[in-house]
Amino acid sequence: MTDSKPISGYWAEFPVSYRAEQVATLLRWTAAGESGVVVGGSGSGKSNLAGFLSSRPDAIAAHTPQPERYRFLRLDINHLPELTAPYLYRGLFQTLAEAADYLGPEVQQAMGQLSQGQVDWADSFVGMSRLRQAHRLVIRQAGQKVVWLLDRFDEACRRLDAQTLNSLRSLRDEFKGELCYVVFTRQPLARLRDPREMDEFHEIIAANTCWVGPMVERDARWVARQMAARLQITFTEREVAQLIEVTGGLPAFLKLGCLALAEGGFNPVESSQTWTGRLLARPEFQRNCQEIWADLSLEEQNTLMTLRSGAAETMLDPTIIAYLEQARLLTRSAPGAAARLFSPILAAFVAQQQGTAVGVIELHPKTRAVLRGGIPLNIELTSYEDRLLAFMLDRPGEVCSKDTLIQAVWPGEQIIEGVRDDRLAQLIKRLREKIEPDAGHPVYIQTVHGRGYRFVQSGG
Repeated sequence: MTDSKPISGYWAEFPVSYRAEQVATLLRWTAAGESGVVVGGSGSGKSNLAGFLSSRPDAIAAHTPQPERYRFLRLDINHLPELTAPYLYRGLFQTLAEAADYLGPEVQQAMGQLSQGQVDWADSFVGMSRLRQAHRLVIRQAGQKVVWLLDRFDEACRRLDAQTLNSLRSLRDEFKGELCYVVFTRQPLARLRDPREMDEFHEIIAANTCWVGPMVERDARWVARQMAARLQITFTEREVAQLIEVTGGLPAFLKLGCLALAEGGFNPVESSQTWTGRLLARPEFQRNCQEIWADLSLEEQNTLMTLRSGAAETMLDPTIIAYLEQARLLTRSAPGAAARLFSPILAAFVAQQQGTAVGVIELHPKTRAVLRGGIPLNIELTSYEDRLLAFMLDRPGEVCSKDTLIQAVWPGEQIIEGVRDDRLAQLIKRLREKIEPDAGHPVYIQTVHGRGYRFVQSGG
């Protein structure tokens, strides 16, 4: 006989339909015995989703015919005293032991016996052996399907040794179909660590990805009501609608916006642009935006700045646009519509980054001196470098194929296939070394893989 942990406290307030779209996705994975990763940037509400899943069996019941078989168990990696295999195994074991309290007296007693006595958790082999025994009790004896929700897993992915990660795969293989992992991270696993270093673990986790970002209007309105109740105030319909509009429904933005609104100083008849400026001026919004920004590559940052400046989407790398859409930073009002930043607050932050970037590159028409941000660089271009820079400056944001650049720099010259690509790559390398603040991380001359190169002005 099994029972459920009583629903009480913080999680009891959440509607059963909270994040229903993401919950349905995760239940499809686990019903098939598959693992996966939930990815969402700073403030996207990943931990709330993990906590909700582990505390609300009634929400799971809406998506599976046998909800009583599932045990969604959450382990917050940040709660471990140290990020080591022994502490990870011990954390998993203790979470299982607590879950056994709701799996009937026989399982509870057996788990109690397993927990008694001295266990040398410093010995990883002993720890994993004890962990396997605990899983056998919950899965085989109690007939439960265990789904581990490993929250804030970013540093674990980066720092745990490969054997520890792969041992989790081995544990899953022993209970295949009855044991799944869902890890929660701010970035895809391949950005955190080379997949080849954790190939077996990566293979099962990266097979499924669920992106979490701004909430749908249903959930956003509930959060606004919940915050108002906690603050013992009432938001008007106009205030709620304006908050959702400027925050884009991102959980952290919306909650911070509710707190700011409760402090006063916001007039509902003022424009959303005015609200955006006031909210972005607050330190907490700047911090959250900066965390989102820091998770992006330079190419992704430049793509957002270029798009924000009004450049046509066709001028930008479609693979980067696709990633930013997956990450829920870009959205479209309808299929085929123009991509835009999900929130006016983040859009205004991106505009600020344009204004503080390293400066516009200019090539003096007579002296051929190169200026960056209005300041002459102490460099001298070769004739080939001059031609290349002038050609790209005339086509800002445009993807130039290698053939196009070669014809522009070496018109009429016969260059052997293969050798010419190397020659262009070397020329690009030398020009970057002269004009980029950091040639190893170029912001002006960007490589567009499989297509060529693009020149992006970083700001003014």
